[in-house]
Amino acid sequence: MGWYQDIIFPKLMHWNIGKKSILKKRAALLKHAYGNILEIGIGEGTNLSLYPTEITHITAVEAYPRKLQNSVVDVTLFAESAGALHFDDNIFDTVVSTFSLCSVDNLEQVCAEVYRVLKPGGIFLFLEHGSANSKLFKKIQHLFNPLYNKYAYGCNIIRSYQDNIRKSGLDIVYLKINHAPIYPRFLTGYVYEGIAKKNSQEKKGEKSSGF
Repeated sequence: MGWYQDIIFPKLMHWNIGKKSILKKRAALLKHAYGNILEIGIGEGTNLSLYPTEITHITAVEAYPRKLQNSVVDVTLFAESAGALHFDDNIFDTVVSTFSLCSVDNLEQVCAEVYRVLKPGGIFLFLEHGSANSKLFKKIQHLFNPLYNKYAYGCNIIRSYQDNIRKSGLDIVYLKINHAPIYPRFLTGYVYEGIAKKNSQEKKGEKSSGF
C-alpha cells in the first residue's frame, strides 16, 4: 500500500487539516507562541508559515521525519517520539501540538513529557480532532475507530484530551470544542482548541507567559 501511504493519504490530510479554515485556527492558536518553542509531530511543517513574524527558530520532533515545507522559520528537527523526549527539564517556553495527539501511542506519557520540558509558566498550545460531544456520534466514532485507526496510520477519532493534560500537572486555561470542516464530519469534525499552562510557582524566579 505504498501508493496509498506516500501519495493518497498525505493528499487527503492536506485537503482536510491543511484547508484555509483550519489554517486560520492554527494561526489563531500560534499567535500565543513565544520564546523557546518545541513543536511535536511537526509532519511536513504546515505550521511554519503561520507562526508570528518574530518567531525565527523552533525545535521540532517527528517520529517519521519528512521533508519540511519552505519557511523563514529555521527548524532544528529530531527524529524521536514525543513520548520519550531527550531534552532536559524546564527548557521550553512553548510546546505546540496540532493534529498529532490523536495518533501517539501513549497520550498520558506524551502529556507528561510536555509538562516536564516546559518551563514553569510555560504554555502548551494544542489543536486536535477528537471525541464528539453527542452521544449518538460518539457511538458511531467508537464503531468506526478500529477501521479508521488502521487506514489513518494510528489516528484515533475517539480521544478527548482534557483529563490527560490535567493529569500531567498542566492547568487548562482555555478550551473550546466545536465543529470544524474536517471530513467525514460525523467522524472527525470535532476539534479541540486549547491552551494549558505549567504552574509558575514550581520554580521561583521564572517569568510567566501572562495567562
